[in-house]
Amino acid sequence: MQRRTFLIGAGCALAGSPQLAAAARPRMHFLDPENGQWGEALTARDSSGVLTALSPRALYGTVLGVTAAAAYDARAVILTNLPTVATQGVPGHVGAPGSCEAQSFGYGLGTYTAARNADGSIKWSAADPANQPSAAWLYQWEHQVTEHDKRICPQGTGAKPYLDKLVADGAPSTAQVPYDPNDVTTVPAECTYIKSLDVMTTRPGASHVMIGSYKIYPNVLGGKATYLPQFKDLIRHGHAIAFTGLVAKMYSIESPPLTAGVFTAPDGYNPHTGHGQVIFGFDDSKGPNGAFLVQNSFGPGWNAGPASDPGRNGRIWWDYDAFFAGQKYVAIAFPIAPPAALTPGRGALTLQADDPGAPRFSIASAGLYSEGDAQHLVFVTQASDAVTITGLHVRGPSGPVGAVALNETMRSGYQYLTRRGGATFAAGTYHVRYAARTRSGRTVLYRGVVRVGPLRA
Repeated sequence: MQRRTFLIGAGCALAGSPQLAAAARPRMHFLDPENGQWGEALTARDSSGVLTALSPRALYGTVLGVTAAAAYDARAVILTNLPTVATQGVPGHVGAPGSCEAQSFGYGLGTYTAARNADGSIKWSAADPANQPSAAWLYQWEHQVTEHDKRICPQGTGAKPYLDKLVADGAPSTAQVPYDPNDVTTVPAECTYIKSLDVMTTRPGASHVMIGSYKIYPNVLGGKATYLPQFKDLIRHGHAIAFTGLVAKMYSIESPPLTAGVFTAPDGYNPHTGHGQVIFGFDDSKGPNGAFLVQNSFGPGWNAGPASDPGRNGRIWWDYDAFFAGQKYVAIAFPIAPPAALTPGRGALTLQADDPGAPRFSIASAGLYSEGDAQHLVFVTQASDAVTITGLHVRGPSGPVGAVALNETMRSGYQYLTRRGGATFAAGTYHVRYAARTRSGRTVLYRGVVRVGPLRA
């Protein structure tokens, strides 16, 4: 039996070699003839100035703390209230246009995050198109507004801009702007529709799918020993994980080869390729090494199988070893948290702005968190409107502590400084200065004095 091959668009995925049942028959390579430039579309703006995510345990007791996490040693967790499996591209070209990052970081991670409360409970149904940010609209917005049409449909995009947009403004819903409402069958026709979308006008209800903030891991390639325990802990605390990296050979076919129900990338990865997806679970007992539950954007007909298997019908179980052999950039996101009660003297205060018209910016809590050989000075912050934090400078009880240049857009989030190798921060009074940029582009400085509580480990 010959597997039907999906043709993949530039900047998202490269079709693998379909495995034919008859070993004597030659392997055939399928490339999308309408696009010739393959490769990842990430740039320095996707990682510069963005802090790596800390363990969710660093947020216990704060407005971002999850109150009903899975057991700390749970060996299998599948998240619930997931967005619908999306179908990217058009028939015969399931990966073109190259909107996979819009599907994964925007639609997938954005939908799931907006549908949660900060404590991890469900806010609304992630399966309702009215609650899903439009991947088509976000994809065109990134090309037109962020890249100023240096790349256009069907080419690929970055990843972080989608998270910035969902924090700042939200986006129209999939119900308002579906991916392929006219059932077109060619990539040029789909791009004509996408390029016609008005991304300069704010649509009613866009704020419905806003999120609070995000954090990243800029390069997890080859980092299984370091990152697998961290990813499991994130999932135990209800985090979905969007990622992008190389495309495995024989992945972009209708039925990828599975070993004990798990995709192991048996033929390795295609160089100079890129494709974004989302992790929604893990199970240490799956396959030869344990596996992540991954949702793709190739539609529910991809990797079809029993409805009872959560790793089928648009999703797949992906071997841990295979994942870290080819995937690179990862992001998580946080919902918008309700305003914290600001209690003087207990690590919470509103900072003073040098611009009276700037959004109100508060440190909801401050504390010390230790993990391994690192100690972190963590500030959980909230803003009355989205701001892009460009810098953090801290002076402690005994003098200067440190500073960090940032480029993170947030409404509810956290920032931190780190000391390693036995160096520690003291509990006490800290002078904090944040540099930020408002949605209108104005620069603003926020200053205040905050009491830092005892160590959390």
